[in-house]
Order: sequence, then C-alpha cells, then structure tokens
Amino acid sequence: MRDRAMGDGAMGDGAMRPGLPRRRFLAGLGALAGTAALAACADTAPGAPAPSGTPAGPPPPTTTTAAAPAYTGEAALLALGAAVSGLAGDVLGQAAAGAGQGRYGAVPAVVSSFLSGAAAQHVAHAEAWNRLLAAGGRPEVSGSPLTAAPAVRERLDAALAPVDLLGLAADLTGTVAATVTALTGELTEAGAIALAAGVAPVAAMHGATAGFLLGRPPTAPADPTAGALGTDALTV
Repeated sequence: MRDRAMGDGAMGDGAMRPGLPRRRFLAGLGALAGTAALAACADTAPGAPAPSGTPAGPPPPTTTTAAAPAYTGEAALLALGAAVSGLAGDVLGQAAAGAGQGRYGAVPAVVSSFLSGAAAQHVAHAEAWNRLLAAGGRPEVSGSPLTAAPAVRERLDAALAPVDLLGLAADLTGTVAATVTALTGELTEAGAIALAAGVAPVAAMHGATAGFLLGRPPTAPADPTAGALGTDALTV
C-alpha cells in the first residue's frame, strides 16, 4: 500500500509539471503584448501628424478682402472726368486714324477733320483732370477704366462707314457732356468746377457737330445730364 501511495504521488507530481511551463509561457505572451502596446503609444507624440492613410481634417478657412478703391470722394469725381474724357479722346483718335487709312471707305475731309480735332480736345481735357488729381496727391488715371469702355470699343470695331463713325461720335460725346455736366453740380473745389464748366459745353458742341454732319435737326436735350455716368462706372 505504501509503495502504491508513493507511486500515486509520483504520478501526481509528474502530471502537474507539464502544466506549469504552459501557464508561464502564456503569461509571458501577455506581458509582451502589453509592452508592445505601450511602445506603440509612446512612438506617437501628442499633436503629431496622423499616420499615412488617415483622412486629413478640413483645411483652415480662408478669407479674402476686397481691394479698396483708388479714388474716393472728390478724387473719384475727378477720376471719372479723366476716364470719360480719356475714352472719348482715344476712341475718336482711333476713328480718325482708321479714316486716314481708308478703313471706312471714302471719308469726307470734314469728317476726318472733325474726328481728329475732337479727339485732341478730349485728350487735353483728360490731361487737365489728371493734373488736378496729381495736385491733390492722387494717382493719375491711365487709359479709360470704365465699365462702358468695352461696348464703345466694340462699336468702333464694328464700324464700316463714315456714318458709323459719326453716330459713335455723337453718342460718345453726348455721354461725356452729360457726365461732366453732372460733375459740375457735385464738385466742390473751385479749380475742378471751372474745368467741368469748360469741358461740358465743348463736349456738347462735339455732339451737335456730329449730329449736324449726320443731317439730324439740332435739338436741345430736355435733361442735360441724361445718360451721365456715375463714379460706380469706374473700375479703379
């Protein structure tokens, strides 16, 4: 009996020993997994970029600020005078040059002389407006920065005969006269008022001359400021 008991004890010890290494092996795996997880967390610093493949967040909002207009107040009125006179001077000058090149067929000498003379006067008016701007410390107007300019130039490009040039001249100088007449009542500086008072009747005379050459009966406008451009027509 004693020998059997001892034998049973020996069998019991032998049955338990294989289980201990297995439990120790599994415990070791768990410890390694925990260490690896901690190492992975430690590798990613707070605020670091997301790993590759992670969707990026929305981009920061952007804001745009509209550029302030170059001319305000009295300067905007002067700039409008310079721009509208500059447009008339340039367009009528191109019409006169094209007439001299035979672009519009046989143009009577009186029409060519009218176009070139009117163009020169409008160029001089634009220069006078710009001198007032420069005297006030404002930049001079370059070209004809007006919303109406593209349509006027398209009309010149479409002209085929002297009658087209005269019709364009009548309408364009009429716009100049109405605009400058309106400016006369808005300007406050003595020099600017005097310039507007001199420019407006000259532009009106050009319109009347173009109408006469077209055979239109002379008429006085019911409203001399009808069709005038405002400072909102400036593109600067």
